Amino acid sequence: MNELLLYGSVGSSFWDEEYFTAQSVRENLADLAGPLTVRINSGGGIATEGQAIYSALRGYDGPVTVIVEGIAASAASLIAMAGDSISMTAGALMMIHDPAQMFTDGRGTPEDHRKVADMLDLIANNYAGIYAKRAGIPLEEARKVMKDETYFDAAGAVEAGFATDVDDDADGQEPAAFDYRIYKNAPAKLRAVAGTLARPRAQSSVLAMMAGKISSSGKKGKTMPKSKVTARTAAEEDENITANEEAETTMAEDDDQDTEADQDDDATAEGDDDEPAAAEEDEPEAEEDDEPTARSARIIAVVNMCAHHGAPERAADFVNRGLSTKQAYAELTGKGGKKVKINGRGPSARIVRDERETRRQGLEGAIVARLSRATDVRGPAREYMPMTLAEMAMAGMGRRDRVSRGAGEQRAIEMAFSSHTTSDFPAVFENALNKRLATAYAAANPVYRAIAERIDFTDFRPHPIAQVGDWPTLLPVEESGEIKYGTVSDKKESVALIPYARAFRISRTMMINDDLSAIDRIINTRGRAVAAFEDATFFAMMLSGANADGPTLIETTRQVFHTTDGTKAATATAVTPAGVSAGYAAMRKRKGVSGESFLAVEPKILLTGPDKEFEAMQLLAPIQAAQASNVNPYVGRLSPATTPYIAGNAWYLFADPAEVPVFMYGYLQGEEGPRLRTDEPFGQQGVAYSVELDFGCGATDFRGGYKNAGA
Repeated sequence: MNELLLYGSVGSSFWDEEYFTAQSVRENLADLAGPLTVRINSGGGIATEGQAIYSALRGYDGPVTVIVEGIAASAASLIAMAGDSISMTAGALMMIHDPAQMFTDGRGTPEDHRKVADMLDLIANNYAGIYAKRAGIPLEEARKVMKDETYFDAAGAVEAGFATDVDDDADGQEPAAFDYRIYKNAPAKLRAVAGTLARPRAQSSVLAMMAGKISSSGKKGKTMPKSKVTARTAAEEDENITANEEAETTMAEDDDQDTEADQDDDATAEGDDDEPAAAEEDEPEAEEDDEPTARSARIIAVVNMCAHHGAPERAADFVNRGLSTKQAYAELTGKGGKKVKINGRGPSARIVRDERETRRQGLEGAIVARLSRATDVRGPAREYMPMTLAEMAMAGMGRRDRVSRGAGEQRAIEMAFSSHTTSDFPAVFENALNKRLATAYAAANPVYRAIAERIDFTDFRPHPIAQVGDWPTLLPVEESGEIKYGTVSDKKESVALIPYARAFRISRTMMINDDLSAIDRIINTRGRAVAAFEDATFFAMMLSGANADGPTLIETTRQVFHTTDGTKAATATAVTPAGVSAGYAAMRKRKGVSGESFLAVEPKILLTGPDKEFEAMQLLAPIQAAQASNVNPYVGRLSPATTPYIAGNAWYLFADPAEVPVFMYGYLQGEEGPRLRTDEPFGQQGVAYSVELDFGCGATDFRGGYKNAGA
């Protein structure tokens, strides 16, 4: 499980309290994959930083769950909107309001004030759009919530649409340290928190910072050390809590000591080229300083530049990555090098992550990539790509021992496969092979799926498959207004799911020689073989019974293809326009289960065996006829399909199985297609696996099909 802990102020420390920035969030997210839980306890902070963090979380490749543990106020409330789900713990608060700034740059001229107002309007409208989208309310209503400085308790946030649920079982937190007295409507509970702060600042200075600016007066706040990504498991929880308390104590003691590292942590932009790209003379340039004094101006300049170059959609990416106007211009015009990485200042955004799970994801991804011979590998898998299978096996046990060639590789692999309690490698290797098996199986695309409907099973008992009939005929409403009831006819056929399996072995020679190409060939052949087995099983069912006319239906007590039901031609003909025309007519005349109305079934598929494939291709080939009587009406209306299981001259017409199915197939729910399972531990002869498949097929109706014995 990945957890991102956003505790403290957004973007800067105002009273020497804990804080986090957009840069630290981006850096921590870069190494994560899979579901993410974000825990928020923040009184707010710099508005532009909040928007950048929101964008970073929205761009995360995985589901995001936000939990507000104490408070999410001001900029922190916008960050909370990034969650796919947003939970409020009991007692938690959310506050939404307008950004504010109490003074201007320069002398405070009308023009200075207008610039500040324009900047605040831009920020406020961006915030309002996000709030409105989350709550499903008009933009104007979101703006009113902001202007009123509105506070929500847990239930109120859910009712207003700014949260999805209240988690009464989760442990809440006291509101984060913050001087809530700067908010005009702050309740007494929050105002009391202000007394715990060490060195309060002037209200005007703090409000200026929250709009993205820092007062020219006052001591510049010192950055906290960069946070680290740490692992936490249930067994280590108490130990980690103690370690965190000691680390925070040390951090507080070192807070007043100036070090050279503080200067090194200042935000700088480093490209891959030796010389920075030169901007055009008419392009605006902002200070290339990532301090809050220039953030708002830089963001606005980057947005305007992207709009000027016809690429407004790229602005969010540039802002999230912290690019200066010069760097953004270089990427827009292609005059710069590769994407620029910004070295950010370190705050207290912390990620708690299950390192074992990340290791498993990396190993599995690397094995799949090497099996498929992929070259562009990213994320956790990248570091494992250069390893041999033996080295991966050691890594699966959490060890980085050097593995000698030959006997050393054999011992490493045997150890990994025999130590199931300490090694993740057997499960990782099995999962990787399963993914490759699924890929090969999906690529096979057997013929039967074109003519059968998929209905999955919940267990292995015979399943009644209900075929819903036609809607009862409409009747005129009588003068009294009474509407008469009708009944929907239905029918049931029975189909059973059958388990299948076959074992095979991957030799120890392949494992020790790191011969993943040979292993991949084994898996690919198994995947195609399973698809071919399904095809054979289905057509054995479809062509069963007397004269290969199919299984007997419960509804009619006759085979699927029978002259009595009009599903089999009385006279066998070749695949000719006349023969197909007779099939069209028979299917168009089909009636529903109740027999009250015509279904007007339209054929979509022409199925033949190899002996009639050429005739079918001739029939469906587009030609330019010189006379109207020679026009082929079936071109574009029928799709050809061929299977070697149909012997001789027989051919079939089928409707779209999604509309009028004749046959069905299915798997055990949650187990689509084949799967691999380790059959026994690693031994002298290799690793044994079994390929397992739960598959069933059967006939459900006759109305969507037609057979001609052919000639």
